[in-house]
Amino acid sequence: MFFKTTKIAALSLALLTGCASASADNHTSAIEALVTQTQESAPYPAIAVSVRRGDEVIYSGASGTADLEQQTPASPDTVFAIGSLTKSFTAIAIAKLAAEGKVDLDKPAGAYLSDYEGPAKDAPLWTLMNHSSGLVNYNALPGFPHGSRKHFTRREMRDMFETKDLMFEPGEAFSYSNSGTFLLGLIIENITGETYEDYLKKTVLTPFDLKRTYYNHPETVIPGRAEGYKLTQNGFENAPLLDPTVPFSAGALASTVEDVQRYLDQVHRKNALGDAVRDTLYTQKSFNDGEVNQYALGALVIRDWEGRRKIAHAGDIDGFSGYMAYYPDDDVSIVVLANTRDVAPSAVGLEQKIARIVFDAPRPAPTDEPLTDAEVANLAGDYAVGRMRIGIDLIGVIEQDGGLAVRFGGTDAPGPAIPLVRMQAMTFHAAHDDEMLFSFDLASENGSALMTVDYLGGAFSYQKQ
Repeated sequence: MFFKTTKIAALSLALLTGCASASADNHTSAIEALVTQTQESAPYPAIAVSVRRGDEVIYSGASGTADLEQQTPASPDTVFAIGSLTKSFTAIAIAKLAAEGKVDLDKPAGAYLSDYEGPAKDAPLWTLMNHSSGLVNYNALPGFPHGSRKHFTRREMRDMFETKDLMFEPGEAFSYSNSGTFLLGLIIENITGETYEDYLKKTVLTPFDLKRTYYNHPETVIPGRAEGYKLTQNGFENAPLLDPTVPFSAGALASTVEDVQRYLDQVHRKNALGDAVRDTLYTQKSFNDGEVNQYALGALVIRDWEGRRKIAHAGDIDGFSGYMAYYPDDDVSIVVLANTRDVAPSAVGLEQKIARIVFDAPRPAPTDEPLTDAEVANLAGDYAVGRMRIGIDLIGVIEQDGGLAVRFGGTDAPGPAIPLVRMQAMTFHAAHDDEMLFSFDLASENGSALMTVDYLGGAFSYQKQ
């Protein structure tokens, strides 16, 4: 009897293991096909992707060319500029200093920058971490040195934004600002007496064994570093290079998909930094009126996505784009890095398509039901951004070919509009990227239509004017 039961149990286990293996193999081949198809059709010069569930590698691969001039194939070991993924590393450094009692996140920024005279000197340190300080975004200012390889001093960079009026009172709203993260880098240097680069190496990169993560000096020989490109009507061109003194602690790192995976593993799966640090990274502060800011202090957007808890952040910089995501309840992590931006699907969109494969959660098919003339009339118009701002202040919704289309910048903005595809009820996706969603609510409290735009990994509300 024992033999018989054991044999049946072993057979059942073998069948279950075989099914799981077949499912994993199907996911791997589907992801590989998607990455290749996206790289060719978007197009991207190169995309690298890593997908893990716990210790299991579901997919690690790349498609395309890391260096078009040398025709160097991309691989999971290709080094890409990771832009704003850098902010999460900066947040770790600040959270560690807080855990060590060297900074108090409730104290004003001016307490740690004694020569800082700007209006944000009284803003609590945590508001610099979650973009609620009111600081203007220095790379959106007219004098920002786009395309310049000039080396800037810390003082020269500060002078670009330091004395500008705040956009709102600290803690009142969210406006994505590299200026705040730049100040965090200066605070790290002031407190430790080390350069940001050296401190990060000592406390994060080396302990985490991130041997392929670099402060992205253009003069340093970095094996396997990808070149960045911008797509034009004539094909790809070399993207402008910024000296790392410009993005600094807000975006100066470069890495590989496997190193970013290692970072996710250490911080999120293994909690290698300890509860005090990770709890700070996961803290979502409330605005002054009590509404929770979905952007956590760890430079992480923590939200629900398709019924799953998700911790993520995007990283774009000239010639590069990326996205990292961790689904803690499923123990799944996905990293996408690429060497161009402003194509569709974005790195965020590609990650979400990969997640749909991993979670067997395909997007529902669009509906054929047309909007009524009354619905079109009620939805059309200009929509102004609410308290969560990421650079697009006005979106225009217009009637086009019996349906809807949007223009970033308003209904009168130049250029072609983006057609919307109706999914269900009042939810639509962009025709060029089905992971960019537009949802409308015609029954808002003040009687004016509300539009929620889900893109760049977050949800942003707009009110019809």
